[in-house]
Amino acid sequence: RGIDNFLLLSMLKKTDSALKALISQPDFRVDGFICPGHVATIIGAESFRFLPERYGLGAVVCGFEAADILMGVQSLMKQIVNHAPRLENEYTIAVSPHGNSAALEIMKRVFKPQRDVWRGLGEIEDSGMGLREEFSQYDGGLYFGFQPKNTEDTTACCCGDIICGRKEPYDCPLFASCCTPERPVGPCMVSGEGACAAAYHYGRTVD
Repeated sequence: RGIDNFLLLSMLKKTDSALKALISQPDFRVDGFICPGHVATIIGAESFRFLPERYGLGAVVCGFEAADILMGVQSLMKQIVNHAPRLENEYTIAVSPHGNSAALEIMKRVFKPQRDVWRGLGEIEDSGMGLREEFSQYDGGLYFGFQPKNTEDTTACCCGDIICGRKEPYDCPLFASCCTPERPVGPCMVSGEGACAAAYHYGRTVD
């Protein structure tokens, strides 16, 4: 359309790359995954089949309503108890096996995988989505010279360890004191889906 004043700073991430990096951690101790329904809506449930086939870990795609989560937890627990890891799709109302082909084609045309930085995991190869060269004129990162650094914030925030499952939100010295949903310090408290935000709202004993 001839628009030349538009810039895009892509922070898009690839979930599968992050999961593989997480599983490769020496202290990894997870028996299965509830896979994100909103991601699977685009990339398809089959994108998570590597979890049981390559790593022997249970995987259940589910939605976000309370009943969806409970169904996902139940399915995952059955897999673990029966020592029968597999891929299950409990969110068939929105997620198909191979995802949204039109969206995937557009993503493939516009973006390319690139090395990216993840909190708690560091740099992961092919885990981000950057604009392809033919769209470089719209690349805000190039225009502003922005490059994310592979460094953790020098604060007492434990978000990296919480995201990786090494610590609970209650283990963070900032939790519910100087770090609250109203004044968040780390991303686990910023997002309503974050572990710290959930623990703050639903896991605390309030006098």
